[in-house]
Amino acid sequence: MFGGSDSAKTAKNETTQTPQPENKTPLVPPAESSPEPTPTPTAAVEPPPALQAGDDCPDSTLAIKGVTNSPQYVIGDQPKFTMVVTNIGLVACKRDVGAAVLAAYVYSLDNTRLWSNLDCAPSNETLVKTFNPGEQVTTEVTWTGMGSAPQCPLPREPIGTGTYNLVVQLGNLRSAAAPFILADTPPPVPAEPMPPVEPAPPIEPAPPIEPALAPEGQMPFPEGVGPVPPPGG
Repeated sequence: MFGGSDSAKTAKNETTQTPQPENKTPLVPPAESSPEPTPTPTAAVEPPPALQAGDDCPDSTLAIKGVTNSPQYVIGDQPKFTMVVTNIGLVACKRDVGAAVLAAYVYSLDNTRLWSNLDCAPSNETLVKTFNPGEQVTTEVTWTGMGSAPQCPLPREPIGTGTYNLVVQLGNLRSAAAPFILADTPPPVPAEPMPPVEPAPPIEPAPPIEPALAPEGQMPFPEGVGPVPPPGG
């Protein structure tokens, strides 16, 4: 018999697959929001008290400068330096500007300290000065042209030719540098131009001398001889 039975049917090949685990993203709980920082109270910064008339002058109310009495000197000269302190504030105030705290310095152009008026002549002088607004105090010192150092060690050497800076100091205040020159010989004095010479006026020729005429009936007088005046004439 050719009748097919269910057992004779070709069995389907079914592949059994192993189930794979599901990749699940873990749930992350939402981050808790951090509380905003509480601002720390700070004490209010109070401005400094206003300067009253008669108070000590702070550095901010003063200006200092150094002035040379000439832009150029010759070796052997003794330059004079003027130290100027000015109240640039709005009220009168006082400050010690004595020789113990106000000093002049000479520096080279490479900022080497060469001299100070306090090195060999230290002073304990105090001079408390009341400055009105705009008022100046000036102090003059003389430099011999010799170098010096604190405590005035010897020997002192003369400063040679070159360009140098004068600096004035009062406490922590320092002036701008004022340059000056030391030279071997004085600078040449420019010659004044000579005034133009006016030409002399032309000399007019003298009028010709006419010869004297002899009276009628006489011989003419020789040249240079005139008539003889009558006696008593």
